[in-house]
Amino acid sequence: MSGGGGAKWWKVGGFGILFFLIACGLVALESGGVNKQPERRTTYSAAVGGYKALYLWLHSLNLPVRRWERTLNDLPAEASVLVMVEPELGPTKGEVKTLKEWVAHGGTFVLIGRQPNLLWLNLGFELQPVFVMQHLQDKTEPLRFQAGPYTRGIKTLDYNGHPDLSSSRPQGIVHLRSGTTGLLVVLDEGEGKVIGLSDPTLFSNGSLRKGDHARLALNLLLTHLGNGELLIDEYHHGYGRAISVLAHLFSSRALIPLLQAILILFLLWASRGRRFGPPRPLLQKKRSSSLEHVRAMAQLYQRAKARVLALNAVVRWIEGEAKSIFVHRERNLRNKLLIARQQLEIPDTTEKELLNLSRGLYSALEQARRRAVGTSLGSMD
Repeated sequence: MSGGGGAKWWKVGGFGILFFLIACGLVALESGGVNKQPERRTTYSAAVGGYKALYLWLHSLNLPVRRWERTLNDLPAEASVLVMVEPELGPTKGEVKTLKEWVAHGGTFVLIGRQPNLLWLNLGFELQPVFVMQHLQDKTEPLRFQAGPYTRGIKTLDYNGHPDLSSSRPQGIVHLRSGTTGLLVVLDEGEGKVIGLSDPTLFSNGSLRKGDHARLALNLLLTHLGNGELLIDEYHHGYGRAISVLAHLFSSRALIPLLQAILILFLLWASRGRRFGPPRPLLQKKRSSSLEHVRAMAQLYQRAKARVLALNAVVRWIEGEAKSIFVHRERNLRNKLLIARQQLEIPDTTEKELLNLSRGLYSALEQARRRAVGTSLGSMD
């Protein structure tokens, strides 16, 4: 029993360790994209490519701005403008659906980035990479503006290459071009707007003071702010997300495949340890039982008691026989019977002593009989 139980716990422990390693691997794979980013476009980063300077500057202007570290499904009603810069962890389909509904009810979503992803496509943008030579040619050409509130006061921008941003939707308007590549596109979505900017370096810590970058930031963020609140997304940079392995696993898209893999492993483990037949008895170590000792002691007691009973039976038979032939008063016989009665008090009478006493009693009885017969014959003569 102990051996089988130990093997079972070893299997359970090994399975638990395997589950923990798989969970850690999934966390490392999903967060690997964050560590590989050369410049994190987050308001917590003070590096050249970070956005901390923009966040602190907006705070200094007493604007209602704050970091949003929760999922897009929890967007507050008082929010008017939401900014997402180069998301490292893409929104889920449910979040994209919620975002579209929020924009359709009057919200303004500002998406800034140069990396193509499903978010650009779902919102109706087309982001195409541009060759380096074309970037060099575009920098020599002046900026091309579309009249509107987003380009008011903009004269120079120090951009360093960006993909071509456009839209196949008829309501999409390219408000800013560098040469022939689109830089700023605005889409109407219900009662709200979606604004796309394909160069995230314009508002970074190292470029915010250059040219008219700060003016462009205010145009994009304040045009539709009104009395609402300005949110800068940090949730999709990894902030505010699950901090434990289990919480991260439960919120990950890998949860369902992992549960299926666990179920398959459990079925394999259960089928491997199942017998299709009658159960076999458990192997037991051969050892002497306490019942054997009790049985042996009982047999010894019975044998010793049987000797005493046998001697008692012999004594009674000799006494009865002696009385029947009137020799019970013969001295030698009486002495032998007295010795035999004393031996009855001893419980551990041996077989040899029983034999000697029996022979002595029979011999004394025979001698008494002979003397009685001889005495009878002499009296007759």
